[in-house]
Amino acid sequence: MSNHDPKRLAMARALRSALRTEVLEEKPTSEEISQMLVDNGQNPDAIAQQYKDLIMTKIRGANKERLRTLRRENLTNEGFALRSAVPTRTGNLPGIDVIRSRIEGLSVNPEFENSPLLLAYRNGTKQSDSDITSLYEDLLELGVIKDDAQN
Repeated sequence: MSNHDPKRLAMARALRSALRTEVLEEKPTSEEISQMLVDNGQNPDAIAQQYKDLIMTKIRGANKERLRTLRRENLTNEGFALRSAVPTRTGNLPGIDVIRSRIEGLSVNPEFENSPLLLAYRNGTKQSDSDITSLYEDLLELGVIKDDAQN
């Protein structure tokens, strides 16, 4: 007897076709999906938040790894040698309010308008002080923000 029984194969194809139609062609709306989750006893907002947190964790990890790689290779994205105008910092950082205002100052600079560098800041509303400080140190190292202590 063959593993490819024609009846079973026809049933599997019919099932695949029905699933394809249901999943790909019917395309339930967001409200319908939310209602299905509620009907199954799940909280759609909690599920969405879990996925958002997971995605943001992956993005942060990838960005940190990318920055580590750039530092290790001492190259920018364009492949030019990174020659930061700011030497390695040896002094203390300014206060968090000064740091926030300096980063926010970049958003009004036409040179950095819609820059991915500012995407990490996201208006500074969701980050801790240590996140903001870390971003500031990265911007200093890249030479995007000038260090007043070095002038």
